[in-house]
Amino acid sequence: MDAKRRSRRLSLAIPSTLVSEIPHLREKTAAIGQIGRAASIFRVDDIYVYQKGEGEAKLIDLILSYMETPQYLRRHLFGKRPELAYVGILPPLRTPHHPVENRSARLMKGGIREGVVLGRRDEDFLVDVGVEKPLMATGRGPSKGGRATVRVTETKPELRGMFVGRKDVESYWGYSVHTSDRSLGKLTVSDEFDLTIATSRLGQPYSRIEGQLRENWERSTSILVAFGSPSSGIRDILAEEQLKTDEVFHFAVNTIPEQGCETVRTEEAVFATLALLNILEPGASPKH
Repeated sequence: MDAKRRSRRLSLAIPSTLVSEIPHLREKTAAIGQIGRAASIFRVDDIYVYQKGEGEAKLIDLILSYMETPQYLRRHLFGKRPELAYVGILPPLRTPHHPVENRSARLMKGGIREGVVLGRRDEDFLVDVGVEKPLMATGRGPSKGGRATVRVTETKPELRGMFVGRKDVESYWGYSVHTSDRSLGKLTVSDEFDLTIATSRLGQPYSRIEGQLRENWERSTSILVAFGSPSSGIRDILAEEQLKTDEVFHFAVNTIPEQGCETVRTEEAVFATLALLNILEPGASPKH
């Protein structure tokens, strides 16, 4: 059964130094892969990579984007790159936009597929949607080599469809990755979000503020959850901008109180935090 997309936009903010202290590309790839896996499990819409010192934002963006892309499109969109040498260890997502069906005869009217534009035929577009023959699509499509979302309108005598936007898809349709020069403080105080949550071992234990979080969560339309780096927490990162946590975030939450390990890796914190925040989604659990 396809998971429905959230009624509110959920975004993560992770530092560009996420894997800077990991020496080998294989382990860097594995750590980034855990972020993508967690984002997909908990239906995250956007992942923002904010600037923190000499980070590796391009590598994080590349691997997260590769991971989110359906397998049958990766050769079109990425080709061979040295940074992708270890993507074979990435966990599969199996989200609704990563179908395993590869036969056109099994496609159904109304079904939606991700595709890559191969070219034009008269007024239509030829689109590779991961089956043995291209689909003929109508509407405003990208140029050759561009990725697009297509709704199947006919399966016989030929495979036809029309371009649609991600917002037109009811199922959860993966995350988008955004990398910019913005720092954490500048990202957080932008008008893109009406609820901002910092994760910190210095924050309030989740159990103490769950009620307040729930009230704000249900009123919000766009939520940002931010994480620190392996070596610097949110408070330290904001201090470099001469900011305090409560100046830019609505909540600072400790989602792993009384942690048994001295440090918690960012990818571990993402799983723990999203699992708790998922309970706040209306219909996920009874209110206290």
